[in-house]
Amino acid sequence: MQGAVAKRLSGGRLHLQHGPIDLIVTADGEREAAFDAAERRFRAILGELVSELPGLRRPITGTDFHSPVARRMADAVRPHHDHAFI
Repeated sequence: MQGAVAKRLSGGRLHLQHGPIDLIVTADGEREAAFDAAERRFRAILGELVSELPGLRRPITGTDFHSPVARRMADAVRPHHDHAFI
């Protein structure tokens, strides 16, 4: 599998792709600084989520995550865990 790819697009956009993650983003303000920060952070996201997969696949109650993205994902579904498996 190819690693994370970042490419500047026309119209002041940034394309970020890695595995199943495929994003086209824009930024207000200091665009280059924002894009540089986004590229740096993006390179680690998929690996972090893969390491959290066993916990992400379990019912959310009592699951403790290390990755900030996995924690945010858990926080987003936690209010709904009594009603359905998400």
